Amino acid sequence: MREPMEMNMTRERAFVVAGVALMVVAAAEIGAAWSQAAPTLRFAVIGSGGQTEVPYAIQQAGLDKKYGIKIEIIDFAVPAQQYNMFRAGAADIAGGNFVDLLRQRKGGNAIQAIHGFQGYNNMIVVKPVSPIKEFAELKGKKVGTFGTTLLDWLIVRAAGKKAYNVDLETDATLVPGAPPLLNQFLAKGEVEATLQFSSLTLGPVARGEQRVVIDVPTLVKAAGFGGDPFYLQWIITEKWAKANPEALRKLPAMFNEAYAVLKSEDRLWPALAQRINVTDPEVTAAYRDLERRVDNPPYRAELIKPTQTLLDAIVSIAGEGAVGVTVVDPAAFLFP
Repeated sequence: MREPMEMNMTRERAFVVAGVALMVVAAAEIGAAWSQAAPTLRFAVIGSGGQTEVPYAIQQAGLDKKYGIKIEIIDFAVPAQQYNMFRAGAADIAGGNFVDLLRQRKGGNAIQAIHGFQGYNNMIVVKPVSPIKEFAELKGKKVGTFGTTLLDWLIVRAAGKKAYNVDLETDATLVPGAPPLLNQFLAKGEVEATLQFSSLTLGPVARGEQRVVIDVPTLVKAAGFGGDPFYLQWIITEKWAKANPEALRKLPAMFNEAYAVLKSEDRLWPALAQRINVTDPEVTAAYRDLERRVDNPPYRAELIKPTQTLLDAIVSIAGEGAVGVTVVDPAAFLFP
C-alpha cells in the first residue's frame, strides 16, 4: 500500500532537516577541534605605526585556518617595548631590527628572526616653511627621534657622518618621543625636524604640513652602504618555536601568502590606513603603494655578510658602546 504524498513529503523534509542539523553539528565539532588543536601566535604590533598589516591579512584571507595557527593581535605604542613583552611571556612574535635582535640575544632574551618584515623606508621631515633643505643643515637644530638606540638612528648617525660630516647625536639637540607624538612636536615647533616612520608622514606631507628632507634609503646610498643588508625582521621567541615545530615550519609560507594578499587585495587597505589615522582615499593609496614597495624584503643567509659590513660601519662611527654588538651572529636567524 502506498503512503499518501503528504506523508512522503513530511518524511523527506524530516530527513533534510536532520541532515542539515548533523552537518551543523559536525562543522561545529570540526571548528572546536581546530580551535583546541591549533597553536596561538600572539603578534605584538605598533598599530599606529602600520605594523598590523600581516596579521590582519592572515585573518582576513583565512590563512590562520589554512595553516592551522590561531592569530592574536596585541597593540603597543613605544618602539622596543616588544622585547619586554617577549621576556614577560606576553607576546610570541613582533617586528624588530637586526641590531636590537642581536642586543637582546646578547642580554639573554631567547628570540630569533624568522622572516623579512620591511626594507629601509623611514624619513626625516620638517615643516614646509622650514629653511632646512638638506641633511647637513640639521646641524645645530632640535631633532626628534623615536629612539637613539634603534637601528634607524644609528644609521642616520653613521651615514650622516660619512656622507655629510654631521653626526646628529652630537651635532644636534635631540628630542625623544613615541612616533605619533613626534608629528605633534613638529607641528607645535618643539622640534625643527624629526626622524619619523614613513607611514606617519604620508598624511602630513599630502596635507602640506610636512616636507621630506631625506629618507633613510637615500642617506644610506649617499654614504655608500650597499649590498641589501637586513633591516626589519619578524622575530619570534625560541619558546614558541620549540613548542610548535610543525607550525614553525609553516610560518614562511604563511607570511609569503599574507604579503601576496596585501599586494593584490586593495580592499584591505582602507581599514589598515584607518589604524594610522588615514581616511583620505589618495593618502590611503599612497600608503598602500609605499608599503607594497618595502614589505617582505629579501631574507636569506647570504645577506648576513652585507649586514655585517653595515654593522662595522655603524660601530666605527657610533662606537661599540652605543651599538652594543659587533658581530652578526648567524644563529640569530632561522632560514627555511
